[in-house]
Amino acid sequence: MTNRKLKLKNVIILFDRDWGVSVFQNFRGYDDLVDDAEWLLERTPQKSKGFLIRPVSEGGREGIWIGEYNQKGNQIRRQDLLFDGNVASLNRLIGEYVDHKVSEKRFMEKIVIEDLRKKLDSRIVRDFKYYTCPSDRFYRSCIHIERIYRELTNKYGKSKKIPYSKIAEAVEKIDPCEDVIVCPLMEPNVFVRLLNLNKAFKSRKLGEIKFTDSGFVEIR
Repeated sequence: MTNRKLKLKNVIILFDRDWGVSVFQNFRGYDDLVDDAEWLLERTPQKSKGFLIRPVSEGGREGIWIGEYNQKGNQIRRQDLLFDGNVASLNRLIGEYVDHKVSEKRFMEKIVIEDLRKKLDSRIVRDFKYYTCPSDRFYRSCIHIERIYRELTNKYGKSKKIPYSKIAEAVEKIDPCEDVIVCPLMEPNVFVRLLNLNKAFKSRKLGEIKFTDSGFVEIR
């Protein structure tokens, strides 16, 4: 790969298992994919395990380089170099973000792991898992929150006392996301699960869980 005549663009996106997504713009390195990535990792203290994405071009083609690292060091252990239609569109999206043609909010919505898995034929991306679901994703876009709220309010109504074990049962039915090791809704402590669910309800302005008598709650 190092012998290929690649043009490296000056932006690197880091996806970390514990710390989420970080974007490094105006990056100036050694004009070598691996050396630049490892140089950046050495100077990035908040990292555990994950991968970096860097847009590249070659002979008029737009591509994406992906390098994987782990918590045992700052070395790139696996890498992919991809050129195809989906990769080219991602390359353009990164360029539009750097040129301020796409807002940060819109950009972050477009580079979520779920979408990258669909677009990129990369074992590195497919194998990636967050340790804990990123709070922004859990509170804003978790697919289970609204479904659980509708299921509970349709079944039990609002402002009626119900055993919190019934809510715990509804939560236990969810299918965990493939890219998360620890889901806030699947904490070992049932009470913590309900607290996390309540925070998600309130963050989306759906309602809230009120703890009343011992072992009972109301959904409002």
